Amino acid sequence: MRSILRAVGILLLLLFVLAPFAEMLSMALKGPKEQFVIPPTFLPRHATVENFVDAWNQPNFSRYFLNSLAVTISTTLLVSVIAIFGAYGFTRLKFRGRGFFFVIILFSQMFCLAAIMVPLYRILGNLGLIDTYAGLVIAYVGFNVPVGVWLLRSFLVSIPLELEEAALVEGCTKLKAFVRVVLPLMRSGIGATAAYIFFVSWQEFLFALIFMTSQNHRTLPVGILDFVGQYETNWGNLMAASILVIIPVFVIFIFLQRQLIAGLTQGAVKG
Repeated sequence: MRSILRAVGILLLLLFVLAPFAEMLSMALKGPKEQFVIPPTFLPRHATVENFVDAWNQPNFSRYFLNSLAVTISTTLLVSVIAIFGAYGFTRLKFRGRGFFFVIILFSQMFCLAAIMVPLYRILGNLGLIDTYAGLVIAYVGFNVPVGVWLLRSFLVSIPLELEEAALVEGCTKLKAFVRVVLPLMRSGIGATAAYIFFVSWQEFLFALIFMTSQNHRTLPVGILDFVGQYETNWGNLMAASILVIIPVFVIFIFLQRQLIAGLTQGAVKG
């Protein structure tokens, strides 16, 4: 009975999570006449990919896609590199105030975006970085580094210090031991952190809306508003564009699934 209840609970949870995506896909595959037919149909009677073609051919949509891809990849790489060395410093190095500074990093995540938006806008404005990709990447990096450090630190704590000490005994320098011993064991943690940063940066809306003022510099979450008209909305194109937006996220998770599920202990044994 306990197993049956657990299975029913999992099925209900899957239904709750997947139902919006199924409805979105159904609307994207329907033609204009079938989208608001009464009584409504869940499965399209005459499926079509016309909405996807129209969404991709929408003016500037491909430009929005490339903008999001460039900003997200840059943010993910920078945050991953900074977080790796930051987490290593907080885990392996001993210095005065280490615990205090780590608490400060975590404390920075307690502020909502609305509270830091005005000072961050003024800082980027004084630097001349408003409506630039560099300014948006800097904002994303500053907001995501604390999370990356916290995630990677939990992985580093699980790696035995004796492995690194053994490499030092064999003649490796501190940096060489870090590169040859620690980094390979952190692959799963780096993959999970990079996937999380990619997802957060890809779907971020508020920073991109405020800091990117010109239409050519918009990212996908902001550019998708072009499908919402003042008097009417083409729901088929909007749903198709939304699906095109989430495809890269699924691809990234499929690509990094091995790193996400790999155990640190298994990596240590193989190494």
